[in-house]
Amino acid sequence: MDGGMDFFMSDIQTIDARGKRCPLPVLMAKRAINEGLLSENLEIWVTDRSAPQDFETFARLEGHTVTWEQRDEMVAITLRLKSPASGAKP
Repeated sequence: MDGGMDFFMSDIQTIDARGKRCPLPVLMAKRAINEGLLSENLEIWVTDRSAPQDFETFARLEGHTVTWEQRDEMVAITLRLKSPASGAKP
């Protein structure tokens, strides 16, 4: 059976920011992006209720796309980067 999917779970890098208060989860994600992700998708696990709004603002300013879903006591935020390896090396 041909899966035909171009998006696999292995294409997502995960940051566990549960228990951290904003803006720390956003800063953790920004650091991972600046250090050069291996994929264009980043999933951040958070428990801070203000994190989804913070990531919406961050994504809008940086040109990324953000979605999230509630998973029991945490929220899984998925950040799809505007371009893989944005090429801005120091």
